[in-house]
Amino acid sequence: MSDSMLLVGQRSFFQLDLLDYQYPTANSSTVDLNRLWVAVRSGWWHHRSTAKAAVLYTYEIEQLLTWLRHLYQGGYSSERLLFADPSLSIECISVDADEFLLQVKLAFAVAPDWHTNPFFPFWLPVVVSKAKIGEAITDLEGQFARFPVRH
Repeated sequence: MSDSMLLVGQRSFFQLDLLDYQYPTANSSTVDLNRLWVAVRSGWWHHRSTAKAAVLYTYEIEQLLTWLRHLYQGGYSSERLLFADPSLSIECISVDADEFLLQVKLAFAVAPDWHTNPFFPFWLPVVVSKAKIGEAITDLEGQFARFPVRH
């Protein structure tokens, strides 16, 4: 089993685990064929939270991998990576030498337990090193190999 994709800094972390396809192949429509159950774990200071929800599609994992590879290879993008489900998004706020300031939007189904305002997302800041981005890419590639895009 592959490791979790983990973006970790001194005060916060974001962890993504691909759990399973939401629907078995035989019983799913073309639209939902590639929806994935994921576990999202987050931490900020002393707070910790875990949520499980079907909020990502397999092709969005490909997009996330491309986005992370671009960061790792020295590209800086101010583009926010948005997904079909508005519960989750990610962006790079700044790059300084070997560190990246990422912000992960956690809302609705994956909002952290400690975040009590359902009308506004929680923006999780994570200061992560280039080495940790590389590890996250490798880990997510391993998970994605188990849940490829289905046609």
